[in-house]
Amino acid sequence: MINFLGASRVAFVSALAFLSVHAQAADDALFRPTPEPSAPLTLQLADVDHRPDLLAGKHVMPMMAVDRNKRVGPWYAEGSFGVLNPGDFTSIMFDAASTTVSSETIAGVGIGREVLDLGSGFSMEAGLWFAHRIDEGGVELGLPVTFVFDGFPWRDKLPMRLRLAVGPSFISKITPTEQSKDVNNVGSKVLNMFNPEIEVGLPGAPEWSGFFRLHHRSGIFGLIDDVTGGSTYMLLGLKHRFEVDGY
Repeated sequence: MINFLGASRVAFVSALAFLSVHAQAADDALFRPTPEPSAPLTLQLADVDHRPDLLAGKHVMPMMAVDRNKRVGPWYAEGSFGVLNPGDFTSIMFDAASTTVSSETIAGVGIGREVLDLGSGFSMEAGLWFAHRIDEGGVELGLPVTFVFDGFPWRDKLPMRLRLAVGPSFISKITPTEQSKDVNNVGSKVLNMFNPEIEVGLPGAPEWSGFFRLHHRSGIFGLIDDVTGGSTYMLLGLKHRFEVDGY
């Protein structure tokens, strides 16, 4: 009987000690401050666009391409320099191998703006062109209306435009070349300009471009003052596109 009571007393004390320890642990867990949840790891879409290696698991060298977010303004300013082609305009277009140049030169500057978006890569520009015929003499003023196509499939990597400008051209004096090309040996101060052009931009700086242009002035087969001939200069130039606030 004494052994039974002693054993019961030991068991009772052990049970109290066990409950005390676990009650303290429960109390600590209940009143312990809750830790702040860690912020979830997010991946922004912009990170994926600029870091394809985040998805591919490896580093990928970025390709040079036109920045589609970089706006190219509707205005342009240009400068050019060229030499006279003594032959006929049609021979330059259809028999380029026989094209020759003379020592007569021309320098010009121009400014213009896109005035109409025709869609599907086509647009229209209006401008002002001023040139000095250095060797033959004469100052020229042109008012070109230009039809532009830039909808090439590679334009995101290499900006390119085909341009065709037409419009009236005024010159301060009739040059010997234009006089000799007229069957009446007269010429005219007011003729039509017809300028096909190819323009190629810089992928990293699409607002800058270089161009090659045929600057042709003639009477449209006798429609203007019965002038049947004209002059053709081959020009290389640099063009810059920009924005003007409010215009």
